[in-house]
Amino acid sequence: MGGIGSGNRIRIFSKSTTESQHRVDIRWLKKNGYLEPIRSGMLSWTCNGQESGSIRYRIENDRMLLNYRERSRGGEWQDVEQVVLFDQTPCNYGGTRKWFICPNCARRVAVLYGAGKYFLCRHCYDLTYSSQQEDWSGRMLRKARNIKERLGIQNGIDPIIFKPKGMHQKTFDRLRFQAERYDSIGWIAADRSIGIKI
Repeated sequence: MGGIGSGNRIRIFSKSTTESQHRVDIRWLKKNGYLEPIRSGMLSWTCNGQESGSIRYRIENDRMLLNYRERSRGGEWQDVEQVVLFDQTPCNYGGTRKWFICPNCARRVAVLYGAGKYFLCRHCYDLTYSSQQEDWSGRMLRKARNIKERLGIQNGIDPIIFKPKGMHQKTFDRLRFQAERYDSIGWIAADRSIGIKI
């Protein structure tokens, strides 16, 4: 009870994830200068280098207008015009931060997802983050992969040999140890979850 791999179960009916949906992130819009009043243009998404969707937008003082075409479950295409209101909260060191008001539940959110006809918050579409659907071995392997990427290893399977330029040796040794530990624990747990005894 409580050992490596305990509590793992196969998730056959998992929820849709936020990462699998088209999304509009107000932080990204702000960072790239799209939130200026009386501004309009096109937002698009890509998947494997191919455009997977696009919408037209227009920013006004207190709201954003979205115009796009949508087709539900293979039905007819229909034009959709959606209004998304903004809210503002004060920041600790001055200024304000803009938020979307979810058109369905009126929550203050940073991201709206196009999982259905309208762009709504993740709570309204009952979306989860992909990390919430990982089992324990998956979490350990993801931690190892994240550390390896920080150390400059992109494919996740190469050994950690060279210290990145500018990194202290002590930091490199600590991160290499952590990555190797998470990798070992993750693979042992994965093997046990499918019945391989080590």
